[in-house]
Amino acid sequence: MTDREPQDRPAAGQRRRRPGRPRAAPKRQNGLSTREEILIAASNLFGEQGYQATSTRQIADSVGIKQATLYYHFADKRAILTSLLSSTVTPALDCARWLEAQDINPEVRLCALVRYDLDTLLRDRLNLHVLYHLPGLVSDDFEPTHSAQATLRDTYRRFGRAALEALHPPDRVDTLAHDLDLVFALVEAAVSQRQWGGEESRARYAGSVVRGTLRLLGVEEALIPGIIASAADTLSGYPDAPRAKGP
Repeated sequence: MTDREPQDRPAAGQRRRRPGRPRAAPKRQNGLSTREEILIAASNLFGEQGYQATSTRQIADSVGIKQATLYYHFADKRAILTSLLSSTVTPALDCARWLEAQDINPEVRLCALVRYDLDTLLRDRLNLHVLYHLPGLVSDDFEPTHSAQATLRDTYRRFGRAALEALHPPDRVDTLAHDLDLVFALVEAAVSQRQWGGEESRARYAGSVVRGTLRLLGVEEALIPGIIASAADTLSGYPDAPRAKGP
């Protein structure tokens, strides 16, 4: 028998409690998962005080969880940043894959992708536009996002080319295809729209881009409302489509 007993020995009649994942603070009734709360808190703190000055402890405290619980969801602060940045692109890629499986006209498919991507960017609650202007970030921080953006840009090109081929004779397709990258550029520019104006101005911008996309494709003006309506109807069947006002 040793001179003293181990301090963590349970008293008689008590069972030893097994170690486990740290318990979070009582869940807020906001409908968000802990992971979503971490991302929102991190985005806010990054925007307020910068990426370098923000610690994982501060993020955890802002959410109301233990730091160990944060590490259960994210390996480190950079993983949080990467997840935030990628969330500007991956929803659109997921939607594009779903749209490819739908039996719809090519111009409706492109219109639906534009509408969904704009809604995602303009109604994003993480304020992701702030992240692109944070000091202290290096090019490697953006590499996974840039790779995904290149894939999404190529998807826009492919959808646009298919729409042109369905709408026009071959001799006109190549001429119109030169300007297809304008569609992706205008959608990406929507991130900056979050910095000014309110819901109404964002909706006007989204509507202009959707209509402008169809005009760029050479769609007759009288047909544009019907294509937009068909795109909205198609998106109504997509499980993750945001509830947005029409353009």
